[in-house]
Amino acid sequence: MTQPPVVLTIAGSDSGGGSGLQADLRTFAAQSVHGVCALTVVSSQNTDEFRSALAIPAPVVRSQIEAVLDDFEVKVAKTGLLYSEENIRLISEMADVGLLPPLVVDPVIVNRHGEPLYETSTIELIRRDLIPKALVITPNHLEAMHLLGTELDEDIEALSDAALRLAAMGPTVVVLTGGRRAAPTMIDVVAYDGEVVLFEVERCWTNNVRGTGDTFSAAIAGGLAKGIPMLESVSRAQTFTAEAVNRAANWTLGAGEGPIGHLGHSDTAGLD
Repeated sequence: MTQPPVVLTIAGSDSGGGSGLQADLRTFAAQSVHGVCALTVVSSQNTDEFRSALAIPAPVVRSQIEAVLDDFEVKVAKTGLLYSEENIRLISEMADVGLLPPLVVDPVIVNRHGEPLYETSTIELIRRDLIPKALVITPNHLEAMHLLGTELDEDIEALSDAALRLAAMGPTVVVLTGGRRAAPTMIDVVAYDGEVVLFEVERCWTNNVRGTGDTFSAAIAGGLAKGIPMLESVSRAQTFTAEAVNRAANWTLGAGEGPIGHLGHSDTAGLD
């Protein structure tokens, strides 16, 4: 087997196994990428409810990241739920001084019900300190609204404008994901190099969509780590996520929003 590239996920743990760190690591494995991790929050949750969470102190998060970076040649890092202002500042500061590889930021700002996870001041911290440090950000349209501080229409023209406005904050690429919008297809709106590109895929109507945002951003990170060009990495990530949803469409794992089927996909693109 060809030696895989290494990707770091900095994210929270989902005790139900469907989202967060667990989804990231399964995505990396399915893409033939070696995943390493730094845990930011331990949660007690399942497919039906979120019960409690404990933030990992920033010095412990830093220690995990440094331990990994001291031993592995990490090609790309991605962030998921950072949970505390201290952890947000930590990632921003480490990126500022060049200690982190290129960042794919999934700005986890809303929960599964679309409700904000943070106070306004924390969202402002993400907008000011984290977003500008990212190579790629992957907000859904609800998270984009919070980052922009304005309501958003769900038509493509408005979303394209929003993606360009987010790109003006500093990230090289903005992917406004389409999974949360009520439409027969899922359209991801990509702002890149001053232009907007649309990627569209058929929607699978199922309740098993837990961890799709984590999976999508992890798949982009995996593609980039393998040297796949940016827009192709985004397109492949969309396809990977859609296929994972389809594989799990009829599963009954848990009573609520079930996990998706990462495994069963073979993607060795970029590995020689």
